[in-house]
Amino acid sequence: MRKFIPILAIVVALGSVLRLASAEEPRPAGATALSLDEALRRANDVAPQVVLAQYGVREANARRTGAGLRFPGNPRLSGEARPAVTGGSFFGDMGYAAALDVPMDLGGAPGARKREADRGVGVAQAELATIRKQARSEVFAAYIHVGAWARRMEEVDALISIAERILRASTARADAGASGDVDEASARSELSVLQSQRESASRERDAYLMHLRSLLDMSATAPLTLTTPLGNPQPPAAENQLVARALNHKPELAQARAQVAALMATSDRLKSELFPRLSVYLGVDAAPVSPIFGQVGLSVELPVAQRNQQARAVTDAKTQAEQERLELLLRQVVRDVSGRLAAYESRRRELAVLSDKGLPAAERTLELVETGWLAGRFDIFRVTAAARDVARVRALRTDALESAWLEYIALEFAVGGAPL
Repeated sequence: MRKFIPILAIVVALGSVLRLASAEEPRPAGATALSLDEALRRANDVAPQVVLAQYGVREANARRTGAGLRFPGNPRLSGEARPAVTGGSFFGDMGYAAALDVPMDLGGAPGARKREADRGVGVAQAELATIRKQARSEVFAAYIHVGAWARRMEEVDALISIAERILRASTARADAGASGDVDEASARSELSVLQSQRESASRERDAYLMHLRSLLDMSATAPLTLTTPLGNPQPPAAENQLVARALNHKPELAQARAQVAALMATSDRLKSELFPRLSVYLGVDAAPVSPIFGQVGLSVELPVAQRNQQARAVTDAKTQAEQERLELLLRQVVRDVSGRLAAYESRRRELAVLSDKGLPAAERTLELVETGWLAGRFDIFRVTAAARDVARVRALRTDALESAWLEYIALEFAVGGAPL
């Protein structure tokens, strides 16, 4: 058994320096290779919520059709028959009259309606940008989850290899009569636990992989291989730079500004519609017992009562509310960036402590325990406990790495989203 213990320490020590960046998952034949950048670009175009939001932009563009027309309605043609009740034959002296009425909107309402429709397109486009950012954020997080669970699987595979070696050594020693059944039973127990952990990690990875397929509207059965390794996240930019980026590029702010502009355009349209509409009319009036008269004239809508009072009041109230919401959102953006930055830095420090201090200390402990066991001061259970500590610290490091990436995602999307 003793000659297998150095192998345990060597394998564990080597496993501590493995990085996902240096070992990619084998690619199955016919699999779709998907890098992180490709996944984000795909989310920007074909994510289900993005596709549906694009129809909202099309609908807003459709509202621009005919918005600036000067003729608010179709021309109206009217006619009448005038039988002679007195002074002539009822049917033989039948007269007639006809009129063509053409309504026109000569005020500023058509232009205001066109501007309102344009602002509506701006709101729909800003909403689409926000939804695209959210879709990229979800895809980014799912990609990180898949990579983290794939890394956990690799670590468990390395521990399973060690446990299998120990089991073979224990069995050989038991057959030779050098040890009892305790060592073999303990080794089998450790191996079964690791195998169950491997199944659990595989299940979690597959679940996140399927979630990623759903986010990207991909086939459920097509093989999918992620090619971007899960390295250490980079240090962030300065807080003032992140805040400036958020204030200039955060789509939620653009959406709020577009909503305020749209409401102001609606208010302008409602005010412009107070201008009275005009109608030009042409007509003819004829009867056999009287001359034929032609008619041409202009009719004006009399503004005897105010129009759009309720609509204008509601629009003004909504505009004030949206302006206040924008001000609140601007202040919240600064707080969000500051909070996310602090959380990200904390996660990076946690990752650094585990990588630079925790894992080397656990590996050194295993080395010392192994040396003591070889000298007869410890039993095999002490060596197993030290190996478990190494595995635990490595698992904590993977958890910290995953958490750091998730905080990075939260920070990136707090300032406007990952660049494409």
